[in-house]
Amino acid sequence: MRAVIPRDTPVTLLVVVDTEEEFDWNSPFSRDNRSTVNLREQWRAQAVFDRHGVVPVYVIDQPVIEDAGAVRWLRESRDRGRLEVGAHLHPWLSAPYDEKVNRANSYGCNLPAELEAAKIGNLTQAIGDTFAEAPVAFRMGRYGVGASTFSALRDLGYRTDLSLAPHSSFKNQGGPSFYGWHNAPFWADDEKRLLSFPVTTGFSGRARRFGGVMARVLDNHAARRLHVPGLLARSGLLERARLTPEGQSVEEMKRLLAALVADGEKIITLSYHSSTLLPGATWYARDESGRDDFIARLDAVLTYFSETLGGKFAPLTEVRARFES
Repeated sequence: MRAVIPRDTPVTLLVVVDTEEEFDWNSPFSRDNRSTVNLREQWRAQAVFDRHGVVPVYVIDQPVIEDAGAVRWLRESRDRGRLEVGAHLHPWLSAPYDEKVNRANSYGCNLPAELEAAKIGNLTQAIGDTFAEAPVAFRMGRYGVGASTFSALRDLGYRTDLSLAPHSSFKNQGGPSFYGWHNAPFWADDEKRLLSFPVTTGFSGRARRFGGVMARVLDNHAARRLHVPGLLARSGLLERARLTPEGQSVEEMKRLLAALVADGEKIITLSYHSSTLLPGATWYARDESGRDDFIARLDAVLTYFSETLGGKFAPLTEVRARFES
């Protein structure tokens, strides 16, 4: 059910960093891909956050916990109030390893509920032991969240989920579909213990009120071959975007933010993958120039949100606490 946002809540931006290993996204999944060299580059984005007064939540997966240098930086930064730490499950990299490693099983919600819960539980325990504090915020890798995920999170004491991607479908890869979903916070359980903040995905343009209905059309193979999404965007009628500097231009993010604020959205999330900070690790930053452009886009969209739209930045725990009263 939708959560009632406190009336005095300003338009607020949360930043979520999917903090994980680098791997070839075009190759098969492998339990051997556990390198986290990209964590040595996170200071570049963190410097932007520090300058804007942003306290991001770094949701971390198992390989990050195994990197002593990464843990040291995250712990020291957390203790100084620069960031928060949550959990991020890549199922193929967290024990128990009882499933086949393939694309379908990379979505946690496709696993047997007991196995999914055990993986989340082991990751939660590992983070709690490493950081002397159990995580209370969670994002499932690849947006592979389902009812069984919410049940496991509630039982483990999580208070916030950050996994659901509205107006998107991963059915063609064996994953879930979130067509018809919204960006508004919602309670993921009847007891109102687990609050979900979706991955901000929305529409700009004159016809944006029809965006939820049109999402399926934008993803249709025939429509894409005919370049329908691009034609609609260039005409100013309808443009879908996820709020991230990965693959989105500054202008696209500005249009999305302006539309969301105009339509009354109060809580917005900006996300990216930590591996994008390592040149060549993802197609979003193929070299140092691409990485620098990514940082510049991040800086520009934060500036626009605060200075032009008058939005505020807040840590996840602070925003979540507002819903307690």
